[in-house]
This record gives sequence, C-alpha cells and structure tokens, in this order.
Amino acid sequence: MDKVKKDFLIFYLARNAIATFFITLIAFVCDFMIYFDMTISRAIMKVFVDNIYTTLYFLLLWILNYLLFEIYKIMVDGIKHNGKIEIRFKIGDKKIISYDVIVLIVIFVLLLFIEFERLFRFNFILLILFMILRGIKEEIKYYKK
Repeated sequence: MDKVKKDFLIFYLARNAIATFFITLIAFVCDFMIYFDMTISRAIMKVFVDNIYTTLYFLLLWILNYLLFEIYKIMVDGIKHNGKIEIRFKIGDKKIISYDVIVLIVIFVLLLFIEFERLFRFNFILLILFMILRGIKEEIKYYKK
C-alpha cells in the first residue's frame, strides 16, 4: 500500500472515530439532561470530569459504536462487485436502492417502537441515522458514475 492510500485510510478511520464520538456524546448529554435535569455544559462535564466510571462507560459505548459502524462498512463493501452494490431493491426494471439502506431503515423504525434503556435508544437511533446517511451518500456516488 503506498503512502497516499495509507494517509487516506488514516483520515477515514479518524473521521469515523470522530463521528461516532459525537454520536456517543450527544446520546450521553441528552440522557443526562433528561435524567438529572441539567444544562448541556454540566452534562458534558458530568461525562468527562464527574466520575471515572461514567467516563469509562462513555468510552466503552464509543468503542462499541465505532466497531458497529466499521462492521457495517465491511459488510457493505463485501457485497459490492467492481465498486457497485449489486444487491438492490428493484421495481420493474429499475434498481432503486440497495438492501443495506432498506435494512437500516427497518432497524430504525423498530428502534422507534421498542422500549429499552433511554441512553442506548438515543445512541443506537443516532448511529443508525449516521449509517443511513452513509448509505445514501454511497447511493448518490453510485448514480453519479
């Protein structure tokens, strides 16, 4: 692998890590603001300064988000053939949208109706939305070719 590809790979990994960091931070801040009835700045301080266990919990959830996102990317790249996603939803003769985006939309709808811990619910809804946006970006890139 040449130097330019390595630099881009590190850039993409860092970009995904930063995006999943902010997803996790937004989920924690929203949950703390609702549960403890506090301001945004105090909720951010509570995540990082107040308690080591809260910070470790945040870091574990961030790592989980990052791994889930990378696994999603690997799965989507695995179903591509020559840079194109071959598994697509068809209406008539037109290939409309790839199945990975449809599956993510179904998971998103299920997350809206299933009741579980508020922090995880916020977190996974935001993560699924981020994955859907990435899928739509890939669709746009596919149709521009």
